[in-house]
Amino acid sequence: MKRFVGVGALLLLFLLPTRAQENPPTGTQAPPPETPAPLPGAQAQETPPYEVSAGYDLRVFTQPNYARVGFNGWYAAGQYNFLGHHLARVSLAGEVSGVYRNQGANGALSIYSGMVGPQIYPFRHAHKLTPFAHVLFGEGYYRADFPRFGGFPAEVITYSSFSWEVGGGVDLKRTPHWSIRVIQLDYARTGFLGAKLVQNNYRASIGLVYRFGKR
Repeated sequence: MKRFVGVGALLLLFLLPTRAQENPPTGTQAPPPETPAPLPGAQAQETPPYEVSAGYDLRVFTQPNYARVGFNGWYAAGQYNFLGHHLARVSLAGEVSGVYRNQGANGALSIYSGMVGPQIYPFRHAHKLTPFAHVLFGEGYYRADFPRFGGFPAEVITYSSFSWEVGGGVDLKRTPHWSIRVIQLDYARTGFLGAKLVQNNYRASIGLVYRFGKR
């Protein structure tokens, strides 16, 4: 009998610590699993949804006599990045521009345009150099101010027409929000100076780009 009591006591000594580990005291909970910390710079890779840009614009305008005239001026653009996947990103872009050329007695010329259309970033904004391409459609406006000369009164001639342009460029990223528009090259078609006349326009632009907003 004493032998059975001793064996029972030994079994209790081994079982008690085991059950104490399986059933922790009431009110004590196991610590939750640790959440992995976000990778450094993970948010910095996300492209802000909004973008504005402005800068210098050079336009070469082909006149009806096929002579080319250079204009200097400005451009301003804005866009919304609304569609993208792991390779490319598509934006809705809008752009306005104004360029000028004073020819003295031959008149002070100015050309304005306002256009909208899709802009595509084939490699998103994942690299320091960000190429893009766009096709824009809108309205163009031409104005020629002729001064009083040789007995002729001053005169103003204006035209407006449907216009479109196709082109692209490259942005150089400096910070997550700021970039330099290294170059933008476009070909534009206008229909000034008569219903049956069309003009070839060649544009080169440089400027600054600012991206902002959160997704």
